[in-house]
Amino acid sequence: MSNQQDSHWIFDRDYCGRILKGEFSNELKKRVADAISLFRSFSVNANPSIPYISAWRENSDKAIWYEFAGSRLLQLLDCQPCEVAEIFRGSVLQHLTYHYGSDSEKISKKMIDHKDLEHIQEELRHEGKSRGTMEAVYKISLKDRPAIWLKDQAAVESFPEDHICLSFGSLTDVTMEMKAEEQEQQEQELLRSRHRELERKIEQQNKELWRMQLEMIYRLAQAAQFRDSCTGPHITKMSHYCDILSEAAGLSEEERQLIFHATAMHDVGKLGIAEAILHKPGRLSEQEFAIMKNHSIIGAKLLSGNDSPLLQMARGIALTHHERWDGTGYPEGLCREEIPLPGRIAAICDVFDALTSERPYKIAWDADQAFSEVEKGKGSQFDPELVDLFLARKRDIASIRQRFAAPPPCRQ
Repeated sequence: MSNQQDSHWIFDRDYCGRILKGEFSNELKKRVADAISLFRSFSVNANPSIPYISAWRENSDKAIWYEFAGSRLLQLLDCQPCEVAEIFRGSVLQHLTYHYGSDSEKISKKMIDHKDLEHIQEELRHEGKSRGTMEAVYKISLKDRPAIWLKDQAAVESFPEDHICLSFGSLTDVTMEMKAEEQEQQEQELLRSRHRELERKIEQQNKELWRMQLEMIYRLAQAAQFRDSCTGPHITKMSHYCDILSEAAGLSEEERQLIFHATAMHDVGKLGIAEAILHKPGRLSEQEFAIMKNHSIIGAKLLSGNDSPLLQMARGIALTHHERWDGTGYPEGLCREEIPLPGRIAAICDVFDALTSERPYKIAWDADQAFSEVEKGKGSQFDPELVDLFLARKRDIASIRQRFAAPPPCRQ
């Protein structure tokens, strides 16, 4: 290919590079000439790899050119040696690189489209120069035939005196492997798409189920309220009081939402209590009160048999909102933390609203009297920590009471 005679290099007519013809150091010219001689012996059809030598300047024009390109690359691109750089650059559809993560075990993949490749070309070359190697996979468009994938593996050498970088590499056709990967990615994306669609349908079904559960709960609550019409907006106020106390207790948004709606069912068991007892204008007898206490158990039975979180919450509140902190409540005589938190919350709110509401047998207490009565029950009737949280939100509680003020009292 070349020898040195009076510092002039001899090259053949197929050479389209710049280094052997240009004003460069003998060291660089010798490196290129020797590499071309070596790479030509590799450029045979029996070799699955396509050898090449590319170069670029570091200080000014950074456009790449080829000092040598294997004959199979010329055949693929259907071009002359001097056209390889321009045609190859214009044929790249995608550029794929692989990188080790920070833990040196996980490998990340980065796909770059043709339109973005020009903007990061300098970064890729700088990385190759720093590491001494370059590795990438290119998707190449070809004339009159399907696109192919070429894997590029190269060693990078820098010649500071000449401000030149050389890339000694080989291209290997990996179309089959990449098509298999593309097919796998398409299948995975199809699975992800079907999974998203399934999730969307499940979400729609869950919303519809939630809507139906709420409708059932409030219809039952209204039915119970119709039988005890003197309670006025008790259910509405109870829900809001419980939400305020649940928020103060640090419950999550999901838990607060469940308690807000489930509280509406706390007295649904009154559907099973005789109207004569519900509407009695005076205090209940001991026997009548014993019957009235059954509304907790009746309500729990009405709401049992469903694994919905909302109905399970409603069942627990219906069953336990008359339990007491000291264990003297009903129906099971639970004490302290044996009583579920939603039941303890509902107990305070139920009593406060009962005290501040007018009944056939009593006048409504003002808010300050009711707050004082709740405080008296601290540690005996009610969870002491919840009482402190309830009293700390007096302004919010009073706002709800005023917002949903009861209609004129019911008279029997």
